[in-house]
Amino acid sequence: MTSQALPSEYGEAVAWQPDRPKFKPLRLLLSWALTAAALWAAAAILPGVDIVGTGGALAVAAVVAILNAVLPPVLAAVRLPFMIALGFVLVLALNAVVLKLASDLLDNTFTVDNFGWALLAALVVAAVSVVLEVIFGTNDDDTYTLRVVQRIARRQGGATRTDVPGIIYLEIDGLALPVLRRAMRDGNAPNMARWLTEHTHRLTEWETDLSSQTGASQAGILLGSNDDIPAFRWVDKESGMLTACSAPDDCARIERDRATGIGLLVDGGSSRGNLLSGEAEEVILTVSRMEAEKRANPGYRAFFANGFNVTRAASIRSCEAQCA
Repeated sequence: MTSQALPSEYGEAVAWQPDRPKFKPLRLLLSWALTAAALWAAAAILPGVDIVGTGGALAVAAVVAILNAVLPPVLAAVRLPFMIALGFVLVLALNAVVLKLASDLLDNTFTVDNFGWALLAALVVAAVSVVLEVIFGTNDDDTYTLRVVQRIARRQGGATRTDVPGIIYLEIDGLALPVLRRAMRDGNAPNMARWLTEHTHRLTEWETDLSSQTGASQAGILLGSNDDIPAFRWVDKESGMLTACSAPDDCARIERDRATGIGLLVDGGSSRGNLLSGEAEEVILTVSRMEAEKRANPGYRAFFANGFNVTRAASIRSCEAQCA
């Protein structure tokens, strides 16, 4: 499936202007209240955590927000090997430290018995916050994340202002056209439905050739060739070796054999969560460039600079594991 921007008038160039995230005081107050409610819920569930009254929960939420705005960005700026693993553990621990510091600052209002309870409380607060954000419709607000990313880009000297629009390619495995149309009709893909209604985008069907699986599709889209990729796993006749599109060494070889220097993501592109990189300079969680994960990778800085990202990911993963 592909969608593309359309000009408002035939023959007229598409207009695009970058904009700063807008400050939304009402949404900020709502987020503050929801964080206080999540903290209160954690105190009600965990015997090692206690909050005195609604005012106490609001005070703790304010202190935690201030500490989270200061401490995680400092830690995220440290260049660490194995950034995704070490960063995840360190920021998760820092979230617990933030709650302990809040407990020390508000000792008559908020108490946490020890580091273990603080760590568990951080996970509970994240899980409850996710539920409340979905209920109250605040989970689609990226204002804080955008501000963090912009601040980090300025500090790294990598911020470049431009009026040239970029393109985001999003792959959803196995998404058939009728399924997506039904999702838009039923309200499960409201933004896409709005794009079509406002005639800013159009929806077109794309048929894969053989083999119609992620490895071959990404090779074709990102590198321009999916030749000689007959399946997700296959035995190479010449070498007699098993090749798998999920193995880092095999993905690196697949990309190396098909790289031409004009991959889809060259000249400033970024690869996020792919099998192949499309010859992008910036990569995160890309199988063919897994060696990059062993070095300090500043691409994770924006993720770790928001401490809530780590606890939210950990709590969601824990819920998925229990449900499975």
